[in-house]
Amino acid sequence: MKKALIIDDEVDLCMLLSMQLRSLGIPNEYVNTINEAKEKFKNNQYGIIFLDLNLKDGTGFDMLNYMSNFPKLQKVVVISAYDNERSKVLESGADFFLPKPFTKKKVAQIIDSI
Repeated sequence: MKKALIIDDEVDLCMLLSMQLRSLGIPNEYVNTINEAKEKFKNNQYGIIFLDLNLKDGTGFDMLNYMSNFPKLQKVVVISAYDNERSKVLESGADFFLPKPFTKKKVAQIIDSI
């Protein structure tokens, strides 16, 4: 699988998810703001994107809207503690919803289904 991009303002969560993905054989990198994510995404080289809904400089919905201007070459997993956002997230272009807190097993299940 292509590289994964993690977009979350919680550095600890980024590091944890990054380790989980590496243990599953998925190279990855992470950023902590929408602006950084947009810069990384310009080349549209990621196979999967893990996207938090609440970031310091915008929302995951802002990023989903930005990505809609590019060919959809990746799967998008939205990460959120707010389960009530699930249907809106999926309607906005995300492929999966991963509720916080999540387990390595749940991440592996999503990866396996791709």
